[in-house]
Amino acid sequence: LLVACTLCGIFAAGCMSTGPAEPTPVPTTLITPAPTAGPLADQALLGTWYLAAMTRPEGASPIQTMSVQMDVVFTEDGGLSGFSGCNHFSGQYILTGKMLPDGKGIQVGPLVSTLMYCKETGDLESQYHEILQDASSYEITGSQLVITSELGSTLVYHRTPYGPTAVPRGI
Repeated sequence: LLVACTLCGIFAAGCMSTGPAEPTPVPTTLITPAPTAGPLADQALLGTWYLAAMTRPEGASPIQTMSVQMDVVFTEDGGLSGFSGCNHFSGQYILTGKMLPDGKGIQVGPLVSTLMYCKETGDLESQYHEILQDASSYEITGSQLVITSELGSTLVYHRTPYGPTAVPRGI
């Protein structure tokens, strides 16, 4: 009887639970990210710029002062918009903070545009959008802005509009 009581006591002790084990505390380190600056901005770039000239790589196909006033407006929130000869367009730009041989780094696009058909300015407008979306750098000297594309095409803008006195050449 003594043996039977001892065995029952052992089995009963094994079936009893003392509750869930307490988790072992894991040391934690709170990492606070370093404050980051907001998007890069250049106050000199903001506002309206009027296109005065456009060239393809290495000066090919120069187009001086289009007969239709084309422009671009850069806003503080990284947006841009403008008129490209027939259609209005808009998009985004980012200043990269890099210094490049042709100026400060910039990325533009993608651009969205209205879809009016204009036979006289369609090719010019396509070239303009292509160069602007391929922008890699910009430089501001006085009241002139020069945007250079990855391939070396340029868009030259001025702060003041001009009269429609010239027509595109060399397209």
